[in-house]
Amino acid sequence: MLLLVITTGWLIFILYFLYTIGKAYFSRRFLSAEGNTGLSDHPFLTLIIPARDEEANIERCLSSFINQSYPNNKYKIIVVDDNSSDNTATIVERLQEKNSHVHLVKTTELPQGWTGKNNACRTGIEKAAGEWYCFVDADVTAEKELLERAVHFALIENAGLLSLSPFQELISVPERLLLPGIFLSIASSVNFSHINDPERPESMANGQFMLFKKSIYDEIGGHETIKNEVMDDLAFARIVKEGGHRLFFLFADDLARTRMYQGTSQIWQGFSKNLVEIMKHESGLTSIAHSIKFLLLGWMPALLPLLTLCNTGTCGSGVIYHWAFIIAITATMLMFITCFMALRALKIPFIYIFSFPLGFTMHALITLNCLFKKKVGKVEWKGRTYS
Repeated sequence: MLLLVITTGWLIFILYFLYTIGKAYFSRRFLSAEGNTGLSDHPFLTLIIPARDEEANIERCLSSFINQSYPNNKYKIIVVDDNSSDNTATIVERLQEKNSHVHLVKTTELPQGWTGKNNACRTGIEKAAGEWYCFVDADVTAEKELLERAVHFALIENAGLLSLSPFQELISVPERLLLPGIFLSIASSVNFSHINDPERPESMANGQFMLFKKSIYDEIGGHETIKNEVMDDLAFARIVKEGGHRLFFLFADDLARTRMYQGTSQIWQGFSKNLVEIMKHESGLTSIAHSIKFLLLGWMPALLPLLTLCNTGTCGSGVIYHWAFIIAITATMLMFITCFMALRALKIPFIYIFSFPLGFTMHALITLNCLFKKKVGKVEWKGRTYS
């Protein structure tokens, strides 16, 4: 009987998890890559790309934004070299020679109380012009119509801030082993329709692409307002929505791509700086509970059916045993199908379905590490430590 109770409770737990995933999946809104935008009058736009030690990404990123359908005389690109120790600036200078709308700016010593990225963006703004400011990470690659379609959407919807989530490229084995489980975990905490609903308090943005209406950016105080925030995107989203302005979070799978992290150490360091905030944990106990939750989600689908097979005596009767086994297998198959759909969406081979326990475990461990860093008051990223 005990095993039957455990398996039934586990099935209910799985069904609730799938409900949260379903809410995230079906509430997604996409920036369309279909049809004519109808944008005839292009407002002037400044694109700002903060870059620190991005020699592996900056040429692909910058080249894609140089070759946009948006008229060259209607936008300028400012790349801010944030004290890089590699060839980032050299690559930008080479591209700058052939493209008059590309400008390289270098930061000086990091001011006290500022994070590196926020200071780099502020430095870029000092050279900016036009009615719209667009902040893009150096690991983003754009399709030709990205800027035109983003500006068109922002104008039609009167957006104060439009943030886009590019398609996430997973290339190396560590990325494919770990990130699908982490992405699925994050998705379980988000309802995108609430983010895009001006009547709801929920907010979210993705710092990989943030398009601001200049007047709104100035009204909320720009990067000065969030100068010490490691999670600049979440801070901006909250401030914009609290100010009564329209916030939109859209997916841009057909218009932009990014490769966030390229190995286990980058995944660990990158998410350790912000995972608790992304998941919106309100306390340390919440973070610990979520860590346990994802450890269970990672390993119970495999272990519980085995437990029902190995403990027939606990069930008390053959009928109860069979029901416990059926319920455990049902829960496992539901998780299996969900993970399969996640792999399909990420366009990676089916064989990686067996890696989800590793991804969920990594998510749990990163959550605990992130909680520890918050308790000691230190966050590390790109060679800098923030208190």
